[in-house]
Amino acid sequence: MRLSKKEIDCISEILKGYKREKKESTHRAAAVLIPIIYNKNDLEIVFTKRQPWLNNHSGEVSFPGGGADNTDNKLSETALREMFEETGVSKDYITILGKLDDEYSITNIKVTPYVGFIKDDLSRIRFVMDEYEVERIFTVPIKYFYKKDIFWTENWVRNGLKRKVYFYKYNDLIIWGLTGRILYKFLKMIKKCIV
Repeated sequence: MRLSKKEIDCISEILKGYKREKKESTHRAAAVLIPIIYNKNDLEIVFTKRQPWLNNHSGEVSFPGGGADNTDNKLSETALREMFEETGVSKDYITILGKLDDEYSITNIKVTPYVGFIKDDLSRIRFVMDEYEVERIFTVPIKYFYKKDIFWTENWVRNGLKRKVYFYKYNDLIIWGLTGRILYKFLKMIKKCIV
C-alpha cells in the first residue's frame, strides 16, 4: 500500500511542520512507536498490553517501545527495533511519518514518541508477540477515541507537582499514564485529518 490515502497524507503534513518540544536528557533515553495501520478504510492504532510480571508498567496498555541500546544509531531505530521485538512487524513495513514532544516517564526516562505508518492492510499483517513482555496486541480505530463517553482526565499530585492524567476506556482496558498523555497529544494534533 502506498502513502496515498488522504488521512495519512494529512497526518504526514501536520507532523512535517510540527515544532516539537525537546526535553533535557536524563539517565536513559527511550522511544516508542505510535503504529497506525489501515483496516480496510479506517485508520487504527496498534497497542500492546504488557505482561503482569514485568517490573515497570506491568499490565498496562502501551505503545511498542523501550530503551535505546548500543546497536541503535538514533532513537527512530530504537522505536522500530522495539516494534519488531514486541509485535514481529519489521521496519521494512513501516514508514516513520514524524515525531511528537519528548516526554518524561514516571522513572525519569526521556521518551521520544514516533508515528509510524504500517504500509499494509491489517488483514495482511501477521503479529508475532514477544510472550515474555507482551500479553496481547490489539488495534483501536482512531475515530473511536473522539467519543466523549470513553475519555476523562484527573488531576494528580506526585512529588509535589500537579499533573493532568488522561484516561481512555476501551472494552476491558484503560489507557492512561505516559501512553494516555502521548495519545491525547497525538489525537489533538491529527483531529482535522480524521473527524
